Amino acid sequence: MSSEKKMFVADFDGTLARDDSSISKKTVDLFKKLGEIDVIRVIDTGRSLFSFKTVVNEDFPIDYLVFSSGIGIYDWKNKKILQKYSIGEKDTAEVYKYLADNNYDFMVQLPVPNNHFFHHFSSEYPNSDFRSRISYYENYGIAPIEKCPKTASQFVIILGEEFDSLIKISQKFPHLKIVKATSPIDRKSVWIEILPPKISKATGIEFIQNIYNTKLENIVTVGNDYYDLDMLNYSLPQNSYIVANAPDELLKMFNTVQSNEEDGVAELIQKLYF
Repeated sequence: MSSEKKMFVADFDGTLARDDSSISKKTVDLFKKLGEIDVIRVIDTGRSLFSFKTVVNEDFPIDYLVFSSGIGIYDWKNKKILQKYSIGEKDTAEVYKYLADNNYDFMVQLPVPNNHFFHHFSSEYPNSDFRSRISYYENYGIAPIEKCPKTASQFVIILGEEFDSLIKISQKFPHLKIVKATSPIDRKSVWIEILPPKISKATGIEFIQNIYNTKLENIVTVGNDYYDLDMLNYSLPQNSYIVANAPDELLKMFNTVQSNEEDGVAELIQKLYF
């Protein structure tokens, strides 16, 4: 395949989507136009495949979905999972014990394709964002499972404040991928996610890049949060963008476009391709 193929990669929550998870007609129309000029369109999200399908239609104009931060890669047009990763039995058991012993509020997600199902463990007084995530899935008829699975796609730890939890967990499990995110639910709680070794939003991009032999300089990424750092640092600095609603720390690190509420991604597509 041609090495001149271009790729446009966007995070979803807080980047492409507005705060209510809707997407403007302008943005959708520009994604359609990207397809017409043969640009590979990728959404790279922390959402599971199930969760993503609750907020977009089946005909949403993209080519690939990197879901659960790289744990799964989905061919959107052909409705096929191309790749999936999981945490092994030994690590699943050890991470679970450590988090439970330290009284964290957390979820253990089943392996793909069922990673929208989870078992949860909580302290005596779990925070509201933790309860909201459980309720979100229960509203779709997905009740938590009773026991920790033998293998997991990921762990999601939900905190009111981070303190030094990210450092402690990273030091305890250095061989696993540990990332921090701002909650997409209340937009203030801290989520720490534990992923399979070496997996990230960037590895999802690399997988698709290798299909088309796309040159790195032809890949553009846009995100909004700490969770997107691997993705944003994968593309070249001149091709890495952040929306204006991102944390101040990130706004200093990357090129900035307008916020998710002001169609920043649409602005970027128009500027770069049309």
